[in-house]
Amino acid sequence: MKMGSKIRTMFRENETLREMIPGMLAYGLVIQIIVAVFFPLRLYRAIGLWAGILCGVAMAVHMAFCLEKIVMLDEKGATAYARKTTLLRYGCVCLVLILIAFLKVGDPVTMVLGILGLKIGAYLQPVVHSIIRKFSHKHDSEEGE
Repeated sequence: MKMGSKIRTMFRENETLREMIPGMLAYGLVIQIIVAVFFPLRLYRAIGLWAGILCGVAMAVHMAFCLEKIVMLDEKGATAYARKTTLLRYGCVCLVLILIAFLKVGDPVTMVLGILGLKIGAYLQPVVHSIIRKFSHKHDSEEGE
């Protein structure tokens, strides 16, 4: 199975992941507006922010893949695998952060703010879930009439 089809399957099957990403994107838009209004070098800061949001989305997808495998392993294997994949994620994010800072293509501070979108997306997931549920129930009741 190709990686693209694995990711599509992951999005179809993992409701939580589907609901986290809109929260991350909404957070990114709010931070983008704040940065655009109050800080100079808008493009530099925007590149850093959206690189961070993209890293956060990639981390969320990778975590979802890893959790599927972790539940199949015994306790010792699951712990070792979780440590290894966590270090891999953090290492990749650190590498991107260093590249952004070294090449001066984006703001490392706003990149960190973007990466924090992963946490904000997790906090907003129940809100997004209830909004989706509310609209899907309205849509279902309209079809029944």
